[in-house]
Amino acid sequence: MTKIFWKLLKESQIPLTLAAAFGVLSGALLEMRLETLISLPILLAIVPPLNDMAGDLGTIIVARLTTAFYLGSVEPRLRRNKGLRMNLFSLMLVSAIVVLYIGLILSPVYSATLNTGGMLLTVFAMVVLAGMMGVFFTLLSGIFLSVLSFKKGYNPDTVVMPIITLIGDFLSIVSILFVAKIFGLI
Repeated sequence: MTKIFWKLLKESQIPLTLAAAFGVLSGALLEMRLETLISLPILLAIVPPLNDMAGDLGTIIVARLTTAFYLGSVEPRLRRNKGLRMNLFSLMLVSAIVVLYIGLILSPVYSATLNTGGMLLTVFAMVVLAGMMGVFFTLLSGIFLSVLSFKKGYNPDTVVMPIITLIGDFLSIVSILFVAKIFGLI
C-alpha cells in the first residue's frame, strides 16, 4: 500500500503543477479579454458549457484509452490505430450533438434578449465552430498524452487526467476567442 501511494504521489506532482499553470494561463487569457467578453454576453454565456464539455470529453477519452491499453484491446500507438480512431470518432459525434444542442438553446435566447434576430445564425455558427474546435483539439491532446504516458510506464489516469481538463478549458477559451475574431466580433 505504501509503495503504491508514493508511486502515485511521484507520478502526479508534475501533472498537477502543469494543471495549475494551465489554470493560471486560462484565467489570464480571460482577464485580458474581459472587456470584450462583457460587451458580448454571448461569449460569456458559451464559456461554461463549452469548457465543461471539452473537459468532460477529454477525461472520457483518457479513461477509455487507459482501460483499453491495460486490457490490450487498443495498442498504445498513434499511427494506423483503429481503436484510437473509433474512440475519437465516437466522442466527436457526441460532441457534435451536444454542441448543436447548446447552440440551439443559446442562439434564440441571446437573439431574443438583445433584440438581434439577424445574429441568430451567426451566434449558432460561433457556438458550433468554437465547441467543435475546442473538443477536437482537446481529444487529440488526450489521445497523444495517453499514448505517450502509457508508453513511458505511467498510468494515464494519474498523469494525463489532471492536465486534460485544463487543456480543455484553455482550448475552449482560445477557440471561442478565435471564432469570435473570425466573425469580426472582437
